[in-house]
Amino acid sequence: MLEEKSIAFPFDKRPPALDGTLPGDAGFDPAGFTNNPPKAWLIGGEAKSLKWYREAEIVHGRVAQLAVLGNIIPAYFHFPGNPGFGVAADAFAATNPYTALVTVPPAALWQIALVIYGIELARIQRVIRGDKEPGDLGLGQTGFNPFGFNYTPEQYFEKQVQEIKHGRLAMVAIIAELLQAKISGVGVIEQISGAFNFPDAVDVVKGGSDLADYFPAGL
Repeated sequence: MLEEKSIAFPFDKRPPALDGTLPGDAGFDPAGFTNNPPKAWLIGGEAKSLKWYREAEIVHGRVAQLAVLGNIIPAYFHFPGNPGFGVAADAFAATNPYTALVTVPPAALWQIALVIYGIELARIQRVIRGDKEPGDLGLGQTGFNPFGFNYTPEQYFEKQVQEIKHGRLAMVAIIAELLQAKISGVGVIEQISGAFNFPDAVDVVKGGSDLADYFPAGL
């Protein structure tokens, strides 16, 4: 039947565990992870479920979104160093993420690690071992809500779909950014900026008109 076909792969059946109830579910599971859900003890429940997988996808998507911004923002703004305390003035200025790992002070990396540890500990207790939905950290409509979000169930589901889509796109984007940074040795903004520079080689083939600028003289 048509409704049993995967949205992502219309020529194939949808995976049995992906019935469309999860936000962003398009029946995409070529590796077959959903055919073997985590054991009940791992997620603190009484039966197998996809909760662990969905939580992992949301967390990776959120981290990827922050990482994409983290690859862009330092090109425009970064914290100043403090030479008086042994921190170089340009310690936070590196736009290449691989370079930044060795130029920032070790204490800064420890601070990041401790913050991540705290968030992960709370997430395990609240979601993985708790009874909250995947991705629910008690922020927004489900807890601390300084912006007064008050979505209907339908609107909330749509926001969850949007987050999943943004996270998936960000995971692809950050992989591309990291690969480009590794190959080029510069940050993403420097790479993009170079795309708008006129190539030096054009001086060799410059002709007598605008169109001739792109062809050798006498062609």
